[in-house]
Amino acid sequence: MSTILEALRKSEKERKLNDVPRLSDMPPPEESRSWPLVVIAILSLVLALVIGVLVSQWWFASSPTPVSQPVLQSSPANDAASVTTADDLIVNVVSYSEQASQRFVMLNGKMYRENDFVRAGLMVVEIRPNAVVFNVRGELITRTP
Repeated sequence: MSTILEALRKSEKERKLNDVPRLSDMPPPEESRSWPLVVIAILSLVLALVIGVLVSQWWFASSPTPVSQPVLQSSPANDAASVTTADDLIVNVVSYSEQASQRFVMLNGKMYRENDFVRAGLMVVEIRPNAVVFNVRGELITRTP
């Protein structure tokens, strides 16, 4: 019986040695996966755009906006008469804030801030919650709306 078993084992080994792999025995080739690289590139681009928009909004929000100063035109003949008095001024609006940079007053329809000259010899000295203090050639005058 052992001779039969040895013969069977020998024939099994020979069969395995002569066995040629068939197409069905081979594993399928791996497909290249380039789409993750494309997705990563698109996500990086979107992230860079979002960061750029946020930085630009922060940059423009933090930069002070220039306030245009009114251009005053007056004749020398009117300056002598109007400088000594503030009677012709109409106080339209007084906007008071705890921060001095945000206070303003509307005089005759034009906006002024503290230390702005309304005209020669007439300066806005202080803006209070319900009044404006002017300096008219060294004399302090308080006006209310």
